[in-house]
Amino acid sequence: MKPSKDTPNGVRPGAHDAATTLPNPSSQGEAGGDELNTSSTSVISLRILELLAERNAECGVTHLAEALGVPKARVHRHLTALRQEGYVVQNPRTSRYRIGWRLFLLGQKLVKQFDVVGLARPVMEELRDAVGQTIVISSFTEKDVVVLDVMRGRSPLEILLHPGTQFKLHSVAQGKIALAFGPPERRDAVLCGPLEACTPHTITDPMRLSHELALVRERGWADAPEEVFLGVNALAAPIVQDDGSLFGTLAIVGSIHYLPAHPNPQTVAALTDAARRISRLLGGARGN
Repeated sequence: MKPSKDTPNGVRPGAHDAATTLPNPSSQGEAGGDELNTSSTSVISLRILELLAERNAECGVTHLAEALGVPKARVHRHLTALRQEGYVVQNPRTSRYRIGWRLFLLGQKLVKQFDVVGLARPVMEELRDAVGQTIVISSFTEKDVVVLDVMRGRSPLEILLHPGTQFKLHSVAQGKIALAFGPPERRDAVLCGPLEACTPHTITDPMRLSHELALVRERGWADAPEEVFLGVNALAAPIVQDDGSLFGTLAIVGSIHYLPAHPNPQTVAALTDAARRISRLLGGARGN
């Protein structure tokens, strides 16, 4: 995520857009059966589908190859496989390709899966109006927090986030929720790996982070004052699904002046109550 003129002085980005995390398809070959090459092959097919969806029009092999920076023959092989499975269709008159029926159906399923965002927005709006700060709902991968939706704050200082923004789990309040309430394997992997510093305040010591996660589990919410951006804090609480597992987090993000290292108990109560309300919408046990 690029810093903006609206963020506090000294803020350093600790996140990156989801699109930038994909490997460069032109830097890895398809030959061989190892995991790296398999992943590269899958990513190229996904990038082809992404380009077709973004363009919202038919595309030729040449255009796709140039956009991806890979040989046309390679792109053609991927398109042939995708066409055979119904993910793309080819216009017999122009020989160009567009999104197929199977990808459309997959998209419909994904919309239903993430309808939690639509369910959560009224609660997010109420919380935003109550505290005046930016409200963020996020989910997780094994290594990152992924922003799903953002409700812009009404404070003079705007924190610029958008769906798809990613943060390392140890560097943000939302990630501490994922580590405290998510699978132990995820927590163990992060604690055993390198903890990179985004600011001088980022927790980079595994023992200290472990103690912090124990505190998060005890009190039911997390914070991360100036740990990913200087001058910025976030408070986060867990959102739980109907099977009792962690879906994601609800967070308040704002200037350290409005969300100090020792936050107002009323702000914390408003956050945790909103997270419980969203959990109830998902049938989550924590929302009872």
